[in-house]
Amino acid sequence: MACQLLPNLPDEIVCKIIGLVGEDSIWHHGPFLRAGKRGFSLVHEPSVLQTCNVTPMLINLEIRLGGKFRESLLECVSDGNTEAVYYEGLYATTFDVEHAINVLEPNVPTHALSTLDVGVFNVCLGKDKEASKLFLEFAAIHDKLRSDAILELTDELEWRLTLFLAPHLNSYPLTFKFPDDEVIKSPKCLYGHDYTKYLVGSCKNYRLFWICFNIAHML
Repeated sequence: MACQLLPNLPDEIVCKIIGLVGEDSIWHHGPFLRAGKRGFSLVHEPSVLQTCNVTPMLINLEIRLGGKFRESLLECVSDGNTEAVYYEGLYATTFDVEHAINVLEPNVPTHALSTLDVGVFNVCLGKDKEASKLFLEFAAIHDKLRSDAILELTDELEWRLTLFLAPHLNSYPLTFKFPDDEVIKSPKCLYGHDYTKYLVGSCKNYRLFWICFNIAHML
């Protein structure tokens, strides 16, 4: 976009244009950033950064500490971009699960992955009552805890944690505590198999336990 076009448009309209193209990819902000100080300023408006698609910035882990997109991601997090908060939370998980929970909290309970993740991370920390509350919120707003959909979300979580170089240290064996209350039950027999879509017998009722168990081993 030519620099001279920006002064002929009200800021509100330019922001809407930047916001719309940014929903496809944050890379589309580039022409506006190069359109002078005004364009640069409008790209950094909270209304623009709240909705832009930050996923392309994940390339080569450049949103990690020292990465060239680190500051851009943090600015989006500060302005309440749901995706940015999610990715920053997962990155934080690889070195401090409690901090990751704090990062992800603004997304709970409206964002399905964040809500599920915070529940799982609370299990790792031994906060079973908090985890139970989050799992029930997830079930009420997003999907049943025994559904196949939860496996798809978990695949996404495991893939993202691997992308962020999760340590795979099994750091929480002493604190791991799965809820065991009137609604959510711990398995009565702890077989060492992985969760799949083809679990036999009653084990399919305990998918959530095995999800937490497997994620804990990644951290």
